[in-house]
Amino acid sequence: MSTDLSPAAQRELGYKVRFLRLALWLVVLSAGLLGIYRLVVTPLMGMVNMLIAVSSLFFLFLLKRRPEQIERIANMALGAVFVGASLVYLFLYDNTIRLGVFFPFVAGAFYLRGARIGLRWLLATVAVILAGHLLPWFPDAYSAFEIAAACLYLSLLFAVLYNFEKVRSEHFEQEKQLENIAHFDGLTGVPNRMLLADRLAQALARTKREQGLMAVCYLDLDGFKPVNDKYGHQIGDQVLVEVTRRIKETIREDDTVARLGGDEFALLLVGLQVPEECVGSLQRLLETLNQPILLPGISIRISASIGVALYPQDEENAETLLRHADQAMYIAKQAGRNRYHLFDAAHDRRARSHHDLLRGIRRGLARGEFELYYQPKVDLAKRRMVGAEALLRWHHPQRGLLRPDEFLRVIENTELEIELGDWVIGSALAQLCRWRAEGEEFEEFEVSINISAYHLRSADFVHKMQSAMQGCCARACRGCLQIEVLESVALEDIAHVSPIINACREFGVGFVLDDFGTGYSPLTCLSDLAVDGLKIDQSFVRGMLYDRGARAIVQGIIALAQAFERGVVAEGAEQTEQLRVLQEMGCPVVQGNVIALPMPAAELAEWCRREWPPKAD
Repeated sequence: MSTDLSPAAQRELGYKVRFLRLALWLVVLSAGLLGIYRLVVTPLMGMVNMLIAVSSLFFLFLLKRRPEQIERIANMALGAVFVGASLVYLFLYDNTIRLGVFFPFVAGAFYLRGARIGLRWLLATVAVILAGHLLPWFPDAYSAFEIAAACLYLSLLFAVLYNFEKVRSEHFEQEKQLENIAHFDGLTGVPNRMLLADRLAQALARTKREQGLMAVCYLDLDGFKPVNDKYGHQIGDQVLVEVTRRIKETIREDDTVARLGGDEFALLLVGLQVPEECVGSLQRLLETLNQPILLPGISIRISASIGVALYPQDEENAETLLRHADQAMYIAKQAGRNRYHLFDAAHDRRARSHHDLLRGIRRGLARGEFELYYQPKVDLAKRRMVGAEALLRWHHPQRGLLRPDEFLRVIENTELEIELGDWVIGSALAQLCRWRAEGEEFEEFEVSINISAYHLRSADFVHKMQSAMQGCCARACRGCLQIEVLESVALEDIAHVSPIINACREFGVGFVLDDFGTGYSPLTCLSDLAVDGLKIDQSFVRGMLYDRGARAIVQGIIALAQAFERGVVAEGAEQTEQLRVLQEMGCPVVQGNVIALPMPAAELAEWCRREWPPKAD
């Protein structure tokens, strides 16, 4: 059946196909059996019956191969029946039932072709009947009364069928209007999401049956919202109508375009032989949509991003194919818009893994699966712990204890990153208060936390920090909480970051430039930034014993910190020899595995009381 018709029209055609199929089979059986019998008695009539049976089989074959062409096949079948019935009536006068053949013929014509065409067949039938009776060239076995009665009965049949057709047409039109509302988009007139599901199921069945290829495309207009906002919804609707017209003109007749809502469309490209056919169609479509849309006094240019899922390369069900095309469309948008992207199963697995990890982080935050571990920072000269860096750990239900580099990347530049960062701030401050309540050794203790650039630049960061710091310390707090910010973040966006740092310092929050030495920051920027200290990147600390360049960088950073009167911390120390060299260079505070591995808060308190870092030799 043609997918361009409404479901009501498709059902109507389906009824006609079944009616014609049943009628033809009845003719095959009756004419065939009668022909076999008559070949013995009256060979001529037997041959006529067999010819009728063979002709009916031919129409059945056509109907099976091309059911969507029911109208054409019905016309051919009706024409053949009319010619056959007329010849039998005119020349085989000894056939006593020849006049009765016209009655089912007229009824079938009315049902298959409607009242208007049925009336034409009725008039032609009456003309043949009258011609056979009135003209002298044809023998006639019927009386004038029988002919008049037959014509009267045919006229009455016409009246009954006409009124039936009128009532049926009205009902059909009402049903069609209701289905149009339910299955077609009111603005553009193309199928909506509901009808698309039916078309997609049909297309999948056809593609599987023909062992072909089809493409499910998800199209989203680029820049449509600004057009709507600037010119209003009336202009926006005109743009959507024009876009729909261009799509329908670009795709083939057998293909389908549906509007899913807003500026989103779905396309079904069927009957493809190779993927390159789809690529060519999409490229033409993108070029067509990118042409200016000329409205009265306005020229609007928009583009489209298209995601594509190919079947059977993507062997999924209809709903999944559409979802895959939607995912591919978003990738096309991220890649720069005005392009198409073919769905990649491997990328989908990565995307699902990404989504699962995001969902797991959010669930873990709600269930209390995150914990802060603390790695001590030690003053080498005084041989005592002066602070600790809070490091995030995730007690994953299946994968065990996870480090930040195993999950933080997926939430970069998202609201979840801010939410998790707020949790780190609150947890670190709460733990600091508990430590200070436990003993004097934590009186001058400082905790440093890592804050992402996205979190630092968020609109309400300063306000939230100020609220978190209230009540943390009994006295005026200066640097008990230090925020470690990457050097690249702080110095590359100093105009934005500097006011945030200055505001936070007003209520006692300190700042340290983390991974210092990995960037290329001018000294003037460092002098303008009100940070409390520098943290030497661990790659230089680990390499300074055998790399003269790394050693020189470490020495230079220490000298730089002293010159600018900033504190300095070396992180990443893993050998006792590194502690000795750092102390000789004048680095006061060191952090690293040679001193202690990161540990839970309870263990840090015990470590502080019973063990000190080894003395540098």
